[in-house]
Order: sequence, then structure tokens, then C-alpha cells
Amino acid sequence: MSAPRADDRRMPGAEETARRNPMRPPDTLPRDRSSAVRAFCAHTSPQLIAGLVLAFGLWRLALGGWSWIDAAIALAILAYFPVNEWLIHVFMLHWKPRKLFGRTIDFYLPKTHRRHHADPWNLHWVFVPRHVHLWVAPTIAVLLALLWPWKAWVLTAVTTYLLLGLHYEWVHFLAHIPWCPQNRVLGPYYQRRVREHRYHHFRNENYWWGVSMGLGDRLFGTAPKVDETARSGSTVDLGIRP
Repeated sequence: MSAPRADDRRMPGAEETARRNPMRPPDTLPRDRSSAVRAFCAHTSPQLIAGLVLAFGLWRLALGGWSWIDAAIALAILAYFPVNEWLIHVFMLHWKPRKLFGRTIDFYLPKTHRRHHADPWNLHWVFVPRHVHLWVAPTIAVLLALLWPWKAWVLTAVTTYLLLGLHYEWVHFLAHIPWCPQNRVLGPYYQRRVREHRYHHFRNENYWWGVSMGLGDRLFGTAPKVDETARSGSTVDLGIRP
């Protein structure tokens, strides 16, 4: 059975899904830790990312020669990642179709994200689309080819980035199911990330762009107090109407 496509007209439209999507996820989605982990691991994107983390991580371990530079690279990527999330969400996922010489310029990635906003409790649209993964291996291969003398550091960077990407997928998944970790250490963090992402979906899509991290929103002033933020009225169709 083929996967649904974001531009498939047979899929439910924004107005239809708006009528049946309350802020609370439906009970048919995972409601406990074990079912949440099983559902997460069953999806292609986490499987692919985890496989790459394992492969490149083992390669880096095999090379050895660890130094303070590896730690600096990992910390730099960790510091940049919330900005990376913010930029991708604002400028790529929320891209609006533009007219150029009478032709509409649009891309499949933002189309999938619009479908995600229109159908937020459909887990198919929660994860990084498969076509994006087609670019991952070639991009890493090019980086390694260009920087082969420093391949150990490249592998440190790639493994760190992919590990953070896997964590992004996990947090985004949590925001779209009823269950969320409740332990004293990580529970409050994940609960806040889930809460703010739902504000983005159900209050105002122009704020709370961060998913796994909120620092980007704090840096760019897009994490207002929710009770002082008006409902946009376009969280479902992102203001793009036929």
C-alpha cells in the first residue's frame, strides 16, 4: 500500500480536519510509554536516523584519536541546533507559494508540512518525510569526500547532528500523542516542549517554532506569553487558501 502524498486531493482538506481536531489528541493514539516507544520505532524516519547514528558513531569510535576538538564540535552543534530548528521551520516548512513569471513556485516539503497542520493527529505527517532522507546520505558523502583528511571530526559532527535529529523526531512525536514522560528529571522539559508545540498548532502558527528545543524562540522573540497571544485563525491552513 503506497504512502499518502501531501498533494493528494483525496486526502482530507484543511476545513474538514479543522472541524475534527481539538487540541487534545484522540484516544486512538499511544497512551503509555510502551505503546509510544513501539509506535515511534515503527516509523521509517526514526529507523533511518537511528541506523545512521549507529553506523557513523561506530565508524567514529573505530577511528579513535579523540581530542578536545571533538568535544568542541559536539558542543557547537548542540548550541546551534535550536537556531537550526527555528530557521528550517520558519523559512522552509512554512514556505508560502509564490508567483514568478506567472508560475507558482512551491515545494513538496512545505506541502507535507501544510498537510501536517491540516491533519495534526495523523502520525504519517509527523515525521521527517522520506524524500528528505534521500538527500542525507549524498550530503554526508560529499562532506566526507571534501574533508577526508579530517574525517574523524566530520563523523563527530555528523553523528552529533543526527542524534539531535533523532531527538527532534521523538519530541515532535510526543507533541502529537496523548502520552508524555512524567519523571522528575526529563518530564518537565518534555511537557513544556509538547505544550509550546501545541500552541504553535492550535493558537498561533507564527510563534513557538522550536520543537525539541526552545532557545531559538527565546533568541528571536517568538515565545510570547500564551494568554497575551491572539488566536491566528489560520493554524490549520497556514493562511494559504485556494
